[in-house]
Amino acid sequence: MNTQTLLIVFIFLAGIFISPVVADLKIIRAGGTVFLGEEGLDITASGIEDGGQIGWWAPGSSRSSEPTEIMSVSNPISFYVSPSSFSGKEGLWYAWPDQIPVFQVKKPQISVRVYDESSDFDASGKWVPRGDAISFRISSNVYEANSRGGPDGQVDIVLISPQGARFSSVSGPSGSFSLTGIPLTSSLTSTGPVWSTGGVDSGTWIVQAELSMNRIKDNLPDMGSGISTPVEILIQNVNPLIKSPVAIEVGTPTQEKPIEKETSTPVITPKITRTPTIQTTPTSQGTPVFTQSEQPNAQKKITESSVLLQPTVTIHTAEEEPTTETTPYATQTQTPLGLASITGALLVLFIIRRS
Repeated sequence: MNTQTLLIVFIFLAGIFISPVVADLKIIRAGGTVFLGEEGLDITASGIEDGGQIGWWAPGSSRSSEPTEIMSVSNPISFYVSPSSFSGKEGLWYAWPDQIPVFQVKKPQISVRVYDESSDFDASGKWVPRGDAISFRISSNVYEANSRGGPDGQVDIVLISPQGARFSSVSGPSGSFSLTGIPLTSSLTSTGPVWSTGGVDSGTWIVQAELSMNRIKDNLPDMGSGISTPVEILIQNVNPLIKSPVAIEVGTPTQEKPIEKETSTPVITPKITRTPTIQTTPTSQGTPVFTQSEQPNAQKKITESSVLLQPTVTIHTAEEEPTTETTPYATQTQTPLGLASITGALLVLFIIRRS
């Protein structure tokens, strides 16, 4: 093997091992993934040149026909994946008419959660005891850009204090941790316990993640795409669910009169029933004459055996107006006249016999 051949082999091997190191997140391999909002990309690896055309076929379309969408590339060394041009046209784009894959367009996605590593729970939107160690967990599909190589990260974490101050770094068990240029290792990336909250201000903190890679957050500031939905956490010593104790004045205990429950007790008012007493006064003709006198709560008295009373009494309740009705019925017996006649007759017979 001559010297020229050895030199070619060395250059080839050097290109294999060195290319991941010198590559960065802007260089796109042929058919590689790009995201809406990225700018400054180098897409020349597919052979596309200035003024060249790229085409996109809608799902279900045949590539034997013309592309559904055709676009001219003015600068393949600094290409911009414009959201206005590529939104709704995600998928593979090919060089036209060569139909060589240039790149695949995807819409970025991102969200962030706050995790309490000391107490082992998801603290997003919750209370964090002051002094616990915090980690940030980022969910995103932009981790696919790791295949491009390069040392740059893809995400910045925005941390805002209760007073509105924005922090670019935090201190944790392992020292200082930068909140900018965080690399994504997978679809769910955790920073680990990087923030010790022992010396921070008490109050509500705001946490948000932004896709800083190739200025996605600036060109696509949509919530959930270029930037995540903000998350709040409350950092303080006392659990907000615990109510403050009520101050009680210590002194001589006094006994309060218990409150008596008022009950409705019916009041019964005694009623006086006046019962008439019927008396008969014999007259010279032998016919009784009735006189009436009132005696309270007395029973009926009949002075003559020849008079029979049959009273009718109506009883009323306490709510009604007392009314006592007494209807006397008197039955008069006849004077025994027949006995007097017989006695007279016997007296006459007795006188005649003695004569």
